[in-house]
Amino acid sequence: MIKALIAILIKLAESRFEKAGVETLILKNESYIKVAKQIWYMIDENFRISTIVEEKLKSKVDLFNEAILKKFPELSQEDVDNLRQAIAGEINQGKEEVINNSEIIKQLTEENSNLKVQNENLLSELNNVKSALPVV
Repeated sequence: MIKALIAILIKLAESRFEKAGVETLILKNESYIKVAKQIWYMIDENFRISTIVEEKLKSKVDLFNEAILKKFPELSQEDVDNLRQAIAGEINQGKEEVINNSEIIKQLTEENSNLKVQNENLLSELNNVKSALPVV
């Protein structure tokens, strides 16, 4: 549920950036993007083993904001927020496909297990029928 909410928020933010042109202003400077991605990945790696999702998200946002403002003090908080959302949108772009693929794999695995059970039951019934018939 939280993942779906985050995905919706990211898509909403992306559409706002495109309409307002804010994304193009920030993304013009490749240095901001490069450093922001490095910081994003560093923070993401540090929080992989957190247990509380809300805490994890809040802490990541706070750490990202602090690190970007420390590296680029000329940016406003709004610029940092827009940069973070742009990076998150780019990074999370392929995650929905991976999640969908994992759900499909899970369904196929369950169906395969069910088919194996059915096959064993049918083989058992076939053996019962064979044993009941006289050998010619």
